[in-house]
Amino acid sequence: MSIPDSLRAFLQENRNQQQTHQYSLGESSRTPRLSTASSYHSLSHNLNNTNNNNNNSNSSSSSTSTLDRHTAKTLQKLVQRFIQPDPDDVQDQVHYDVIYEKCARILASQPTPLILEDENNVANIIRRKLTRDPQDTSKASRFGHLYNKLTSQPVLRNKWAILYLLSLVSEVDDPSSAPSLSPTSGGSSLGLSSVSPQLQPTNSRPYDMQHDSTTTSRNTRRRLADDYDSENDRMLPPATQLEKAREAYQNSISNSGYEPVVPESALLRDLIFIFQGIDGQYIKFDTNTGEYAMDSQVNVPQPTKDLVYRLTEIGWLYRRIQTFIRPRCNDPSAGLVAQAFCFALQHELTDYYKLIAVLEAQIEKQTSSTFSVPNEHTLTLRRLLLWTRESSQRLRLMSVLVDVCKDQKGGALVSTMHNYTKHGDPFIQKYIRAMLEEVSKPFYEMLQRWIYEGELDDPYQEFFVACDPSVSEEELWQRKYTIRENMIPSFISSELAQKIFLIGKSLNFIRYSCQDDAFVVKDPNSFNTSHVPTFKYGDILAVERLIDLTYRETSNQLIDLLKHKYKLMDHLRALKRYLLLGQGDFIQYLMGTLGPGLNRPANTLFRHNLTGVLETAIRASNAQYDDPEILNRLDVRLLEVSANDLGWDVFTLDYHLDSPINTVFSPSAMHQYLRMFNFLWQLKRVEYTLTASWRRWSMASRDFASIPGMAQDLHQAQLCISHMVHFIYQLQHYYLFEVLECSWEKLDDYINNKCIDLDSIIEAHSQYLSEITEKGFLSGAKNQALSVRLDSLFEIILTYKSVLDNLYAFGSSSSHRDLEKLKRIRTKHKDMEKKFETQVHEFLDVLASYHDEDLRSLLTRLNYNGYYSSN
Repeated sequence: MSIPDSLRAFLQENRNQQQTHQYSLGESSRTPRLSTASSYHSLSHNLNNTNNNNNNSNSSSSSTSTLDRHTAKTLQKLVQRFIQPDPDDVQDQVHYDVIYEKCARILASQPTPLILEDENNVANIIRRKLTRDPQDTSKASRFGHLYNKLTSQPVLRNKWAILYLLSLVSEVDDPSSAPSLSPTSGGSSLGLSSVSPQLQPTNSRPYDMQHDSTTTSRNTRRRLADDYDSENDRMLPPATQLEKAREAYQNSISNSGYEPVVPESALLRDLIFIFQGIDGQYIKFDTNTGEYAMDSQVNVPQPTKDLVYRLTEIGWLYRRIQTFIRPRCNDPSAGLVAQAFCFALQHELTDYYKLIAVLEAQIEKQTSSTFSVPNEHTLTLRRLLLWTRESSQRLRLMSVLVDVCKDQKGGALVSTMHNYTKHGDPFIQKYIRAMLEEVSKPFYEMLQRWIYEGELDDPYQEFFVACDPSVSEEELWQRKYTIRENMIPSFISSELAQKIFLIGKSLNFIRYSCQDDAFVVKDPNSFNTSHVPTFKYGDILAVERLIDLTYRETSNQLIDLLKHKYKLMDHLRALKRYLLLGQGDFIQYLMGTLGPGLNRPANTLFRHNLTGVLETAIRASNAQYDDPEILNRLDVRLLEVSANDLGWDVFTLDYHLDSPINTVFSPSAMHQYLRMFNFLWQLKRVEYTLTASWRRWSMASRDFASIPGMAQDLHQAQLCISHMVHFIYQLQHYYLFEVLECSWEKLDDYINNKCIDLDSIIEAHSQYLSEITEKGFLSGAKNQALSVRLDSLFEIILTYKSVLDNLYAFGSSSSHRDLEKLKRIRTKHKDMEKKFETQVHEFLDVLASYHDEDLRSLLTRLNYNGYYSSN
């Protein structure tokens, strides 16, 4: 059917008006068009592939005339394909014209795209629109089939623009209800206000008005555009017009008495200051709460305020870090490791400062440009939150480290930071390990200097080795150096820390106690290793290998010095021979020479006389062939004299030792030697007494055989002496062989074959002394049970000698022999013999109560054939 002339005139009039008012598409719809302007611009740019600069000119041509011929022809074919108007149907023709004009205006509106070109997103939006009707799913299936054909076409390059155009066209109002396209209509029939929100550009956000929460962002833009009507700015881009409309609206709000909304650019400027720890115009730090707060008079929407507070966390973290750094950075008392930690934090903040500089430059660029069009690079609060995400995470980590390390220093600080590397997040592990490489450098420098030079360069007590300068060099090994347990890093084991401690201590002992300045630890590069790592954090296995090499080299050098230069083994053998009575001929001669004199009161003895006897005993025995240096150390010593003490009670031998060998033979060790000598000397005295009595009564048995009534006494005395001699000899055998010799064999084998450092030698020597004193009933659990009974037996034997002396005197008296006196002597003799047997029985019972193999052997020898058990 033909189109009526009136309708044709109506359409022509509308088209002419549309050409003369290209930029008056209705102020009420300009603002909504801004929300999709970027999509339109991008679509025009990609579909036409030309720079249509005529859209901003005040042209009187129609929208169709702004399109090039090829584009117009293509658009016409595209609209005809979808509309397929009937030439005789007026409504179809009107519908076709409306759609065509709308598409032409879209294509000619802006040449520059402002949205992201996301083909999949546009396709998904169309698909969701088509699936809204659950009763008709064929539309979505058909669209999917057509979309697959579209994507398979290699000729078309900007497929997303085609899909976007189709999405906008699909929202055109029904033609029956479409208003006219007159200038007063504002072009509302274009349907731009109903564009799907999913297609809004990412940089365009609603301009919310706090005083009217019911007004939508779209209506707000339309209202701003309606209110702002300046003919001078009609030629500006829509985004610039909107910005000016906002300013005019703010001014109108201010003049009307309403509190103006703070622009986002001002908040961004404040946040840049907050990031640097400086108060802004609207946001300030509250010292009472310790947080950032916004001025209560400021009119800011609550969502924006929440976003601002999330961003102020960065400034809060920065303030905490700076509060930690400032007082410690130039304070030497904080320690070298703490200062290294501060500088590591400063280094980490360098990238943060760069980010602030970039952000500040971006804000300056935005605020200085009068006609800046928002795009995907425009800085907003949300983009600021995204761009500062990584820096915020780094600041949080630094803040946590600052909190846990604020009271730490030295090795404790390194250990605390190392514990945080056991986190499950690889980023946190890598970040803290990288920081620890810088923080631990002073610690590793102290470590390297200690193990290679023996110098403790630790002015602020940060290393786990401590030095006491008040201790003399003679006690260097025992007391001068100690370990601070709290300063040992957790990645250094106790065994490794002990090796490090011994390396430096050994170097100082060699240098100052052994007077050997020539020894220098070899450089690590001289070791036969294919790869020699440096001392740094993160390579603890390599550090352990280097320390093991240095430890073995230093310890071997020290042991060689003690063994060869200072004759360690010779001193040990000398103590065994002289103080532990191992040199039999020397001790026998000394006992025989000193015996008569030691029977006198102790206050009658003189040291120079005893020294002369000692020198005589040396020259009269095999001791004369010993090293003169060893013999010169042997001396006589008198203990403190008490009332009624005899010479036997105060006499003792002494062995002088000086540095460095006295490190092994400490005062406590020499005290144990002294205790053992006194016990063995007492045992030797009893043996000497019994031997003298045996010889005397062997002669007396012949001399007194003719005296009536003494034959039985002589026989009984010889039997009792024999029992006592047997007991003493077996006890001597136990001490000299099973105690001293067996313990010495173990000590000699360990020092010559197994010791690894000086501490192991000291420990082996201490174990040797503990073993001989414990087996000798001078310490341990056997002390009270056995040593007390041995003292009683020794006392009985020495007292029994006086009974024998009285009996001998009775037999030697030829002038007068009193039988009553003989009876008293016999009674005393039987009493002492009974006491001896009683004490022996008790001693054997105690021995039988122990399961020690050596004590069992002693019990068997003392009670041979069950002699005491049968009695």
